[in-house]
Amino acid sequence: MVRISRNFIRTSVVRLALIYISAFALTTAVLFGSVYVLTLRAVDSATEDLMESQIQGLSEQYLTLGLRGLVAVIRERSQSLDRSRAVYLLVDENYKTVVGNLDVWPELTTQHNQWFEFEVKVNHDKQSEVHPIRAALVTLPDNYRLLIGTDVIERARLAAVMQRVGALAVALMILIGSVIAVRMNRRVLKQVHAMADAGQEIAQGDFSRRLPVTGRGDELDELAISLNGLLERIEQLTLALRFVIDGTAHDLRGPLNRLRLRLEQALATANQDGREMIDAAMQDADTLLNTIESLLRIAQAQSGAANAEIAVLDLGKLTAEIAELYAPLAEQRGIQLQVDSTQAGVIQGSRQLLAHAVANLLDNAIKYTPSGGNVSLRVSTQAKQVELVVQDDGPGIPIADRERVLQRFVRLDSAQAEPGTGLGLSLVAAVCRFHRASLALEDAAPGLRVRLGFAAAEST
Repeated sequence: MVRISRNFIRTSVVRLALIYISAFALTTAVLFGSVYVLTLRAVDSATEDLMESQIQGLSEQYLTLGLRGLVAVIRERSQSLDRSRAVYLLVDENYKTVVGNLDVWPELTTQHNQWFEFEVKVNHDKQSEVHPIRAALVTLPDNYRLLIGTDVIERARLAAVMQRVGALAVALMILIGSVIAVRMNRRVLKQVHAMADAGQEIAQGDFSRRLPVTGRGDELDELAISLNGLLERIEQLTLALRFVIDGTAHDLRGPLNRLRLRLEQALATANQDGREMIDAAMQDADTLLNTIESLLRIAQAQSGAANAEIAVLDLGKLTAEIAELYAPLAEQRGIQLQVDSTQAGVIQGSRQLLAHAVANLLDNAIKYTPSGGNVSLRVSTQAKQVELVVQDDGPGIPIADRERVLQRFVRLDSAQAEPGTGLGLSLVAAVCRFHRASLALEDAAPGLRVRLGFAAAEST
């Protein structure tokens, strides 16, 4: 079964959601960034306008009242920094404080146009904090210097709050978008994987299966409805073709059986030359009957017609029974047949199809193993899997031909000397697909090892 979590990040829904989330997150970041910059610019502009008006006013006071008048005005305006938020400092040419609410002349290292920024310690509620100050420097006659500034801690706090809000908004958008994307993706993937599971069952031969339709009327429903119509037509054609094939096969088996019976009757009265010709004709009739039987079994496995035959069975017992039937043939050809099916190999399957598959494997193994060789058949259960292995001492199958021999009517050059139709391994492959079992052709050095893996079932 397909799982929803498989390749989650690679789905088109997630990729599309990631694109939209990224676009919205970027848009939100740009929007908040613009608001952030414009707001701080507005605050800075208001602060600078206020300081410029103070500079102009103090300059006029100096021109009107002189230095003493300026000192009196600054002393009047100067309060503790933690209350006024305004900075005044007048020093002489040696930077000795004349008047102001700063103890010493600060280091003016940071400058933005005509404005300087520095930090001072402010005592507030018995605690000391570092506050940023934005100030302007005015040079007076006689090398007196006047520093006028304001505490911009509120600006810094506003900037920090806006940064946190912007980051939170972007993170919240990403989170909400991700949740929506996950929910949408799960809903879409649930339907897609249900359609994929249905497709796998259809590929296994269950042509009555249909793709699920949720009723939401979206694109997936339209696709499912369209494909279901196509499957309906395919099922009708398949049933018609199966009816024709089954009818033709049954019609052919009757005349072939009667032909073989008449050949047996003619064999009793024929001379030596006639016997050889009749034997050859009977072998041809047997080949035709076996071909028809194999084709019917392959069609039965591929069409899913054997679904009604599925039941819990012990594969070990079944293979042991088939091996008993082939033991005389192996002994006749001088081949040692070894069977190890003592372990319980309980699976769900069609007994008839599995019997034909095991019989074909044993028939091929005995057919291509030279006299004095060994053929082994083993059934074992490991990690909830039942494994059937048939191994022989024959010529084996080259790696390049192992896929090709699973097709119908394919026979290698090394197999031309032995009778056959080229349908044995094709039938085994069809039975494995019907049971959703694995099939592997391996080199036994020498010979061929055929390994079949079935899902184990609970014994009853």
